[in-house]
Amino acid sequence: MKKGLLILALISVIGTGSAMAQQCTCPEQINTISVSANAVKEVAPDTVEINIEVQTEDSKSMQKAMTDNNEISQNILKGLKDTIKTEDGDYIKTADFRADSLYKYNGSKRSFDKYMVTNNVVVHTKSISSIPAIIEKAISLGATGISNLNFSVSNYDSYRDELLLLAIQKAGKQAQTAANAANVTIRGVKDINIINNDNIYGRTRYTAVNLKASGSMDEAAPAAATPSIEPGIIKIQAGVNMTYSIK
Repeated sequence: MKKGLLILALISVIGTGSAMAQQCTCPEQINTISVSANAVKEVAPDTVEINIEVQTEDSKSMQKAMTDNNEISQNILKGLKDTIKTEDGDYIKTADFRADSLYKYNGSKRSFDKYMVTNNVVVHTKSISSIPAIIEKAISLGATGISNLNFSVSNYDSYRDELLLLAIQKAGKQAQTAANAANVTIRGVKDINIINNDNIYGRTRYTAVNLKASGSMDEAAPAAATPSIEPGIIKIQAGVNMTYSIK
């Protein structure tokens, strides 16, 4: 009797499992094609930022170093206003200002050396052709250093959006070619991964020494040589990794 009940129970479990298997809605396996595409455009820069440094020193007074620095900086700011076009979005701003007490060391012994004041001014302009004139003017007015010429493209985002569209179109053509070769049909886009290839702008360094600050005030300061600056070309690019479902 017990053996018969056990057989009936097993039949009942098998029957239930069979019914559940018939009702299972397992996800359909999706076949895919994955492709990558990239689009590149070389553009001449139309904007530049120039860092102009004014550094003054005094061995006795921080106030004297600051006064000298402010005088030179103001002369530079006034002199450069004629070389930029504010109506086009050009501007001049202070990027950094430091006032330091410097010390010299003899073994473990420290002694005061001098006070140093540094003022860094950034000129932002779309007048690429005026770069040599800006540098020459700043040096003639007392700038002690010119550095970090950063060239850029003002409508960079528009170029990148255009290239992204082109990269997606190229990816679609690649996927279609692969699908035709494999005798399958593309059903649609399953996944898009945008590759951010933000451009890193090149930097050119141009450094000059102000003879009035480092040499004798009685010496005649020669005219600053006009620098030769080549902005070059900026490479803008956009890329995508795309996955298409196929059947």
